[in-house]
Amino acid sequence: MYCVRCINMKDRDILLVLLLMTGEIITTAVAMDQAQKALEYVFTINGNNCGAGTGEVLPLQFDVTAWNQYTDPAIRTANFLSKIIALNDGTLDSLTDEMLFLMVRNNVHGDSLIFGSAIAIEHGVYSKYDAFCPYAYKKNNTVHAHDISVYYNYLADTTEWYNTLKIKTWDNVTFVSDGIMYRQGNKSLPEETEVYPIAELEDGHWTNPYFDCGGGDIWMVTYSSPIFNVKHGIATFMGVATIDIEMTYIDINQCDQDGEDSTSGLDVFRGTHKCQATTKCIQLTGQGFTPGAYKCVCVDGFYFADKFDNFKAFSGHDIEEQYRKPEGIVQGMFRCVTCAEGCDACTDNSPCLHKRTNVLLISLMILNGITITVIIMIAFFIHWKRNELFFLHIVDATFIACSIRIWFMNIGFFIMYGSLVLKTWRISVIFSVGKKKIIRLPDSVLLQRLGIFILIAAMLLAAWNGSQPPEVTTMKTSDDLKFFICDYGPWEYATLGVRILFLLYGVYLCFTVRKAPAHFNESKHITWAVYNAIILGSFMKILSRAFISVVGPNMVLLFQFIIIQVFVTITMAFIFVPKFLAFKNKVQISPEAREGTIQTVTGRVKKQQAKPSSQLTDDDVGREDKAIQTDHLLLATKKSRPFLPTIDLTSNV
Repeated sequence: MYCVRCINMKDRDILLVLLLMTGEIITTAVAMDQAQKALEYVFTINGNNCGAGTGEVLPLQFDVTAWNQYTDPAIRTANFLSKIIALNDGTLDSLTDEMLFLMVRNNVHGDSLIFGSAIAIEHGVYSKYDAFCPYAYKKNNTVHAHDISVYYNYLADTTEWYNTLKIKTWDNVTFVSDGIMYRQGNKSLPEETEVYPIAELEDGHWTNPYFDCGGGDIWMVTYSSPIFNVKHGIATFMGVATIDIEMTYIDINQCDQDGEDSTSGLDVFRGTHKCQATTKCIQLTGQGFTPGAYKCVCVDGFYFADKFDNFKAFSGHDIEEQYRKPEGIVQGMFRCVTCAEGCDACTDNSPCLHKRTNVLLISLMILNGITITVIIMIAFFIHWKRNELFFLHIVDATFIACSIRIWFMNIGFFIMYGSLVLKTWRISVIFSVGKKKIIRLPDSVLLQRLGIFILIAAMLLAAWNGSQPPEVTTMKTSDDLKFFICDYGPWEYATLGVRILFLLYGVYLCFTVRKAPAHFNESKHITWAVYNAIILGSFMKILSRAFISVVGPNMVLLFQFIIIQVFVTITMAFIFVPKFLAFKNKVQISPEAREGTIQTVTGRVKKQQAKPSSQLTDDDVGREDKAIQTDHLLLATKKSRPFLPTIDLTSNV
């Protein structure tokens, strides 16, 4: 046995909440089960299998406030009869059958949900009969009336609409007093005060819905308003005046409760629909008091597969009938089909997500495969002679892929072009120093500076990812098909500007070493590579971003492929093809170059005239200094490489 007093207050509070929630869940489940059983009962009862009278009742608690607007005829009739009884010593003998029938007939005239009206009185109130209950009702656009007490004992204890008010105490009935000046002849009599009880809305009683078997053969609900008499200042029950609400034209709403929906007296059936997963319930109006007055439409992300059904929905009546069959609703019945990938909503299986053209994709992948194979071969050769590395990247746009991509692109850029710029910078420094000054710039120094470039680039990329991470943006083609791209924001253009400035600095360095001996200078080819990256590479980059919504994802993929070739393949071709040709033809420094001729990077050959030492000018001394620096460069190069023939990149082979 669990001891609640043995646990602390906090645990007791949690336990209390859990118990309340469990009780609410159980109560809701029981209410739903009762509503479902009531619906099944509505299905089974009809005019052919019911018992005479009003015994077929739905034992449910309904919200009757939606029907309060129709109660006024019953309340006014009851209060009118209460005044007549008060004026006639507790009887209605001053009235006639025709007058009482006229009252109930008048209550059902008009275009409203009121189906019938009755006046039922206690024994002796209308001394003409032991029991009297005139009743009027609509049928085939005609009002009919008769006395139901002839064949129906409304005074029985089982008659809910009558006996419920009869056994009630009326100690708190509202009394009103009226001042009336009656007339006698041509003058008014002194004002008299008349005090009598009146019935109000809350004094009446709503019945549960019941099937009026043998009468209208319809489902209805009745409101009864009490008729009073006054004895010794106390109100006593004398009968009822009623109105019947016909439920034939009232829709049963079985759909889930929505805050925007209007309420009705039959909201007790909310949530009893049989719509399956992938569908939602939509109420159908004008169906009347019958289950299945709804349709099940597909939720977003699913579509109705039957192309021949104009309503594009499953009928609630069909679902309810299948539900009552022995096999019930089996798996897969009354379900919608999943939309194509990427569709938020759809009406068929048409695609919403752009798919790359397989032919183009395979072609580009083959070309990339060829390019990668060639680069791997180059990498092995460079490992033997000089290391070089780059990456080729083609994946779909995701957050991780977009984040990784900018690191590979930018770090790879600074590794490749940083190496070229630093190599040119070393030549520029060596051939622009002062007289007879030896400069030592081995590869380790260049690698240190390259590491600084990469560190700065990594810091900028980290700041980029931290302040504004890339996003995956959805765009649409001209055919309204969606595709995804990486959106880097303004940082993308900022880094593009930094790269352009860096390349322009490389162009400047190439300009400064344009007169250096061609045996050590690759400025012409480096300049071509840099110009290619600035002009063609940047142009393709901007073009692919500016017209992405016009050209579509296939062309964007092609642009990305071209950009990779521009920045990597063409650059490597500019740098390494001349080297391969030189190695193939074993180009050496000509003896003339060592004995007095100098060939510049532009291909011009300058002959040097020997001058006596007395005739040497400052320019001559500077040229001697350059020659000394050249010797030092050759010495440093030979120390750092086991074998490297001297190459004349401008010679005519």
